[in-house]
Amino acid sequence: SFAPAVGKGRIFIGFRTSQTTGLAAHMAAPLIPTVEREAIDLQDPTLRVYNSELLEMGGIILRLMLEHSMYEVGLTWLESKDKRDALEKKLLEEAKSKNQEPAEKPPEKKEEPKHKTAKGSLFAFAKYMAKGVTKGIVNVVQSAIAEDTLLKPRDVLPLTSEERAAILLMQSFCPQPSTPDILVGTALAQGFSRCLAQSAPPVLTRSGVVRGNDGRLPFCGMEQFVKENIIRRVVFENAKEYHSVLAGS
Repeated sequence: SFAPAVGKGRIFIGFRTSQTTGLAAHMAAPLIPTVEREAIDLQDPTLRVYNSELLEMGGIILRLMLEHSMYEVGLTWLESKDKRDALEKKLLEEAKSKNQEPAEKPPEKKEEPKHKTAKGSLFAFAKYMAKGVTKGIVNVVQSAIAEDTLLKPRDVLPLTSEERAAILLMQSFCPQPSTPDILVGTALAQGFSRCLAQSAPPVLTRSGVVRGNDGRLPFCGMEQFVKENIIRRVVFENAKEYHSVLAGS
C-alpha cells in the first residue's frame, strides 16, 4: 500500500522487492539487487559500499523529511493555540459542573421479613456478610479510581489534527528490524542519526514542537505541576516507542 504499516515499508528498485525498510515508509532508489532481484546485494564488497552509502543517504533524507514535517506541525499548533485553549477550558468547566451535580436519591430499602428459624438466621447472616464484602470491594475500587486519577490527571481535550499528524510521523520514523536483511535498516538508521547529529529529533508538546531532549514525559501525575514542554499522555501512549528511544538516548 502507499501508506504501509509500521515497519512494513519496502525497498523499490523499479519494482517492489521483498526487503523491508523497517519503517512505515517506502524507499525507491537505484540500489543494486542480488541476482534474484528480491533483495539488496550487501555481500559483494564493492556493491556493499555503494548500496550502504546510498541507504545512508536515504536515512539522511528521512531525517530532513521528519524535521520539515514536524516544523509545519509546530507552526499550525501555535496558530491554533487560542482556539485549543478555549475548547479545553470549556470542556473542563463542563466536566467540573457534571461532577458537582447532586447525586440521585437512593431507592428506599424494603425491610426483609424476619425469620425465626435456623435457616432464616443463617440466610440473614450470609446476607449481612455479603453486604460487608460488597461494601469493602466498592471502597477498594473507589480508592483505586482516586489513585489512578491522581497519577493520571484528567485530560478532557480530544486529539487535535496537529497531534494526529505528529503521532503519525513519530510512528513512521521509529524503526523496526528490517527483513530479510537487518543491515538495510541499520544503514538507514545510521544515516538518520548522522544527519543533525548534535540535535535530537523533534517531539510535540503542549508548548509546541521542541527538541526531544527538551520535552518532558508524563510521569505519575507530575505533568499537572509543570506547564512548559510537557508531552500529553495521550500523545505519548500513541507513540511510546519513539519517545522511549529519545528518552534513553
